[in-house]
Amino acid sequence: MSRDVTADKDPWIGLGMAEAAAGAKVGPVPVADILAGGRRLRHRRRAVVGAVALASVLALTGGALAELRPDPAVGRLAPAGSGAASAAPTPAPTAATAGPAVRDPFTPVRVRIGQGVSNGRTWELWQALWPVAPKERAYEQALAVWQERAPFDPAVSKPTEDFVAHYWDPDADVVNTYLVVDGVRLQHDSEGTTPSPGKLDPRAATDVGGGLVGRSTKDGIVPPVDVVLISVGPDVGRVVVTWTDGTTTEPQPVTVGDSPTRRLAVARPGTMRAKSWQFFDKNGKQLPSNDAKYLTEASF
Repeated sequence: MSRDVTADKDPWIGLGMAEAAAGAKVGPVPVADILAGGRRLRHRRRAVVGAVALASVLALTGGALAELRPDPAVGRLAPAGSGAASAAPTPAPTAATAGPAVRDPFTPVRVRIGQGVSNGRTWELWQALWPVAPKERAYEQALAVWQERAPFDPAVSKPTEDFVAHYWDPDADVVNTYLVVDGVRLQHDSEGTTPSPGKLDPRAATDVGGGLVGRSTKDGIVPPVDVVLISVGPDVGRVVVTWTDGTTTEPQPVTVGDSPTRRLAVARPGTMRAKSWQFFDKNGKQLPSNDAKYLTEASF
């Protein structure tokens, strides 16, 4: 069973890149899946009892495209057309970076998973990984993540101390995944967790999971291209996508910091549909695909 690293966004509603963890709903607050989408498109390869549980710190809510752009004068994000910097900015995307020497829970590792041009518009898929904080500072970290996301979507719920204390996981890092289109960060991001280094269940080493990102059926705002975020365990060697015209795509995995799982971004080429998905381990042995359905349907 493929495990997701994030929680379901609307009800997507499902974390794909999914980090060896199962999606869940908690109380009145929906746990966000790392991949937010208009419908649930998940691939579960096999059940892994006792795998790292998914526990998102914050709930996601839908909305429109946030009108925030980088302000080069201050290195912060400010409302478009204004000279003022945002009170809680997101650092402007630069380039894929390696993880810091020291795991600082307040210094996220920010990596670009994929990029491309579709219909004349440039898109980039980013993920920020916040190393797990000690329990006594978990709420402080949750506030820092919320402060980064809130300028793009004021509807994102502010965490409570009780919620964070109850669902804090000492074995899981916090991840926030988002799309940037023409330099503007899309509002429909997602937040969840991923196993910390050394904490991935060995039985999840060949797990695969994922889904569409940046979509919301609530307001109809969608990116200019269908992008699927795939999460693979450390023993997955290759992923091959065959399209309906017979061409193939073999996306290269990207490591975010020191995370044991890796990410792949696959964009729909034009209006093409995927015919099949194949997964192989590091020794070249084909893994069960369970009829993965990513991008096999027409664009929304």
